[in-house]
Amino acid sequence: MPQSPLPRSPLALVAGLVGLQGVVLVVIAVAFVVELAVATAADVTRALVTALLALVSGVALLLVARGLRQGRRWARAPALVTNLILVPVAIGLFQGGRWQVGAPLLAAAAAVVVLLFSRPVNAVLDETDPDQQR
Repeated sequence: MPQSPLPRSPLALVAGLVGLQGVVLVVIAVAFVVELAVATAADVTRALVTALLALVSGVALLLVARGLRQGRRWARAPALVTNLILVPVAIGLFQGGRWQVGAPLLAAAAAVVVLLFSRPVNAVLDETDPDQQR
């Protein structure tokens, strides 16, 4: 892939934010497993399923972040969908009085969505291989 003359810093920022979201989900999964090991969960099956979903989602977001960092066009859609889903989750946290969690979640989701549609990120993600154009 040829190097773009445009600065890649917005792309690195959006990839970093998505990567951070993936890391947070992996940490949450580990926390669920640790909690199961040291405490008695009210519903072990629910805790295991939640841990598994958080782990799979976290790893998937880490792969999406890697794709964004490499300028892969396919990575935009899962990053966008994931962060659009986070908006109502953050609003629900606000409504539930958990603004300490909802505010950074909403800020990160908004930042990712805005960055995904910024000109520098679009320029990199929308590049096509000149050998395939005819």
